[in-house]
Amino acid sequence: MNMVFSFGDCSSLEGVRFDGLTGREYVISTKDALNVMRVRNPAIAFSQDTDAGAYDEVPDEDYEQMHHMVDAIKELWRYPGELGESGVQDEMNILMLLANAIELVSRQDVELRRYRGKQG
Repeated sequence: MNMVFSFGDCSSLEGVRFDGLTGREYVISTKDALNVMRVRNPAIAFSQDTDAGAYDEVPDEDYEQMHHMVDAIKELWRYPGELGESGVQDEMNILMLLANAIELVSRQDVELRRYRGKQG
């Protein structure tokens, strides 16, 4: 499955959706279903698009923000305890991605509350 998105204001991701399943996949267990529901890391497509010149007309500052966003998102494609660039996976099942996203949101919420406490 591929994660499809566009870049919005401040290079945030918008219109996120998943393409690739037909609804006719045959599974007999939850394990089979999770193997079918694997999502490709969007950093791969971004890199391929960059190599193909898709962002050649994008101003450098905007491209850097887009690249930073994709780099942040690609970190969700990592199993617990895997460190370094080699730990980032090309594909991951949807439940593992959800678990990673929940952990990330939780950590960012703590950081945001600390930052707001220092500002107040």
